[in-house]
Amino acid sequence: MKSLYFCGAGNSEGIRLAQTINREEQRWSEMFVLDDDASRHGTKLLGCEIIGGFDVLADVDPETSEVVNLVARQTRGRSAARKKIASYGVPFTRLVSPNVDTYGAEVAHDAIVYHNATIGPETVVGEGSVVFMGAVVGHEAIVGKSCVMAANSVLNARVELGEGVYVGTNATILPETKVGAFATIGAGSVVLEDVPAGATVIGVPGEVLSSPAANRAATEEPEVQIDHELEKTICKIWQDVLAVPVVEVGHNFFDVGGSSLLAVRMRDHLHEETGNKISLTDVFRFPTVRSLAAHVVSNRGNAAPPKAAPSRAAIRREFHARWRKTH
Repeated sequence: MKSLYFCGAGNSEGIRLAQTINREEQRWSEMFVLDDDASRHGTKLLGCEIIGGFDVLADVDPETSEVVNLVARQTRGRSAARKKIASYGVPFTRLVSPNVDTYGAEVAHDAIVYHNATIGPETVVGEGSVVFMGAVVGHEAIVGKSCVMAANSVLNARVELGEGVYVGTNATILPETKVGAFATIGAGSVVLEDVPAGATVIGVPGEVLSSPAANRAATEEPEVQIDHELEKTICKIWQDVLAVPVVEVGHNFFDVGGSSLLAVRMRDHLHEETGNKISLTDVFRFPTVRSLAAHVVSNRGNAAPPKAAPSRAAIRREFHARWRKTH
């Protein structure tokens, strides 16, 4: 038997899946977790010790060891982690839940398929991709490299996902639809038509909210007056929500670890901290700190003035008028 190294301590479901597989197949004699966050070293996750960063793999015997990439919150990050892991030469292994039928499907050597997923016949699950709990890959569908299908997401028949596509929780993509590389399908969205590469789709029916061209335009110097204090506040909120040490005004929310669910949290924190309300779609339309701050500033003058509270006399008149109508 071999040793198994989990790369990434943010996904305990992957560890539990491997433990379940091992109880039936006895593939590994020991399991360890690797994470580049040094504060987690020496702790345990589901009984597996976090022994160091990814660089531990440099001293691992590739003949007696295997690795699993558990980085899954953001597909670009997952893809980058996979390249880093592969550079050490330790072979990847596939994790497929014992209760998932993959007969007639092509599942890559390092793919991960969680319990209660459905993998249809004549489907392809590409290298480095993850199909989470309850997700459905319809017959003849193609999941490209380094894709993430979140829990209960659905690809209908003959859907094609390009490399690095993220399909959010409970999202549905209708049959024979093509989704371009590194596109993001928001949680609960319904995709009715092809999606260009790099775009973000959210809503029912799905609306394309951003694309590479839109993101570039959003990073350009805004024409409104810059509120540097607001930008600093947004940077701090992003640091807290995304758990990253540094955020700069030109950073794109989704390139530094953001997701549709984290966008909701960020929107709520912004309202609590500043009193400014933004919609979830604003986060996708204005994905950088500077463009979002500029949008908030530009909308301050468009907000409808608060209605004055009615006087006591007016309240009494309204009460008596309604009383006379009902009596």
